[in-house]
Amino acid sequence: MLKQGIKVAFIAFLLWTFTSSCSLEETFSPIERGVIVEIIERGSLSTDEIISRMNEMDGSEVAQYDVEFYSLTYRTQYMGNPIDSRGLIIIPQGVETANLLMYTHGTELPSEILGARDVSPSNYSGEMDKNRDVRNMGLGWASAGYVVFMPDYIGYGITIGTDHPYMYMEEMFVSNVDGLLAAKEFILDNTELNYDNRLFLAGWSQGGAASLSTHRFIQEQYSSEFEVVGSSHLAGPHNFERFHNDKMSRAGEEVLIMPIFSWAVYSINKFSELRRPTDQLYNYPVYDQMSSILTPSSDPEKVFKPHFRTNVLNGNDTAYETVLKRNSNHEGWLPVGKVILHHGDDDQIVPYYNSTDARDGIQSAGGDVTFYSYPGGGHTSELGNFIINTTIEFNSLR
Repeated sequence: MLKQGIKVAFIAFLLWTFTSSCSLEETFSPIERGVIVEIIERGSLSTDEIISRMNEMDGSEVAQYDVEFYSLTYRTQYMGNPIDSRGLIIIPQGVETANLLMYTHGTELPSEILGARDVSPSNYSGEMDKNRDVRNMGLGWASAGYVVFMPDYIGYGITIGTDHPYMYMEEMFVSNVDGLLAAKEFILDNTELNYDNRLFLAGWSQGGAASLSTHRFIQEQYSSEFEVVGSSHLAGPHNFERFHNDKMSRAGEEVLIMPIFSWAVYSINKFSELRRPTDQLYNYPVYDQMSSILTPSSDPEKVFKPHFRTNVLNGNDTAYETVLKRNSNHEGWLPVGKVILHHGDDDQIVPYYNSTDARDGIQSAGGDVTFYSYPGGGHTSELGNFIINTTIEFNSLR
């Protein structure tokens, strides 16, 4: 599948050599954002092998093609500075057209001790038991005929140890769209597939919020590079302001997801324009993302400073409220392309109202929305239905 003569590292070296001789006033960038730095072949799987690896559903319902998959290292940006990140691109064999689909994965703790390297898509090499998202969503949709790109995210893969911009959509989008640009470059330069800028987006949980926000940001900022045909989102916290204030208001209660909610507060503060000292937010010492996750309690009253909670909840902290509203994508825009929402109505992690609010907000703007509600469904129980129904919806849009 790969064409011969890829010399990315050598070209990068020549560019660096050239720019090192230029004056400091010149702004030539050795490697621009979205450009591939390295390609690593990870493996190939037959249709039967893919089916044997899919544990969330009967893979034979979607699998049709063998696949090859590669790790892409690409140049991106982190808090305004250049950084390299990775993602996995999965190429179906025997198709002529590249129907590009980006899948953004759900929350994973960014700790090597807890197996973060095994959940980074770019590290997948065909294992039977590692990386549920690659094995089910990635391989499933690729075998259904889509070219699937799965970003690791900053803070995973080769950037592990760097604070991940957890749940802050604008910063997440930067590296994800650069990954998409690299995936597009890979298709155009290293395969014989036809590609016409059409793009499908999908995500689950954190990734569901990321995929819906990516739909919005691409049509606002990258419409010349991609045309979003459809996007499909399972259990994403789309109304992030409501989700945030719901958890923050539960003084005296045990909030089930307090560790990752605290991480989200830390991330929003760090990656937005807020950047307040953490001792203004927390009742305990917080130095980095892992200390924000290791909360001393599940009670928000014990985790966060009283004045911080009070000012947020009564609307007096207008700067923080502005960031929360900007981080919510359930309303206020008209999608070009179809939006498909999925949610179990018994989800105890990301409440059901996130998807109903998104349905209502996008419909009120005149958008094309389909909502799959799964009675009795929890946060992880509907992955199989998500794959099947997304495949049906996307196939109808090809």
